[in-house]
Amino acid sequence: MKTLIFGTTNEAKVLQIQGALKPIGVVVSSLPESTRSTKVVEDGETAQENARKKALAYSKALGEPVLSMDNALFLDGLNPEEQPGIHVRRIGSPNERPSDDELLAYYSNLVSRLGERISGRWEFALCYARPDGTFEEKTIISLRIFVSTPSPKIVPGYPLESIQIVPASGRYISELSQDEQDEFWQRAIGSELSQFVQSIQD
Repeated sequence: MKTLIFGTTNEAKVLQIQGALKPIGVVVSSLPESTRSTKVVEDGETAQENARKKALAYSKALGEPVLSMDNALFLDGLNPEEQPGIHVRRIGSPNERPSDDELLAYYSNLVSRLGERISGRWEFALCYARPDGTFEEKTIISLRIFVSTPSPKIVPGYPLESIQIVPASGRYISELSQDEQDEFWQRAIGSELSQFVQSIQD
């Protein structure tokens, strides 16, 4: 596979997946304009269910295979009912989408309440779907360190990179250069993601 349509309009996510897959030479593109109006109700109970709904809907609308992803966040120190899980952006009214700044402020305060520097994990739920309705799935677990004092640099669409640090260097993910971010994503999810993409048969 040389090209991969990624079911998102979030360019930060496109760069993330492109960077993670760079060692195997896969080119990642976002949804074409003709498909961006496709509405998907993300009402699944898990990240994997939501990734599947998006991949199937976008693939059917486009007539091409599509890889979609949904994330879930879990922070050490929170009770199960308090975990963000798949509702990372639902910090206020369920009908209003918070801005990047609002989201960053909310999670900075949450981490501060839990201890200034805490561990957590992201679940990257992936689904590769085809227009005929067949699909393949994979979930990748990526461990992280979160801090309460945010970096002043925010990645549009991925604001929580401003409170996550690289353990070996202590640097904020949001402050890494593009090449450094590519290397980070290769270490964090690249191996499992590459194996998944290479295993897909069309």
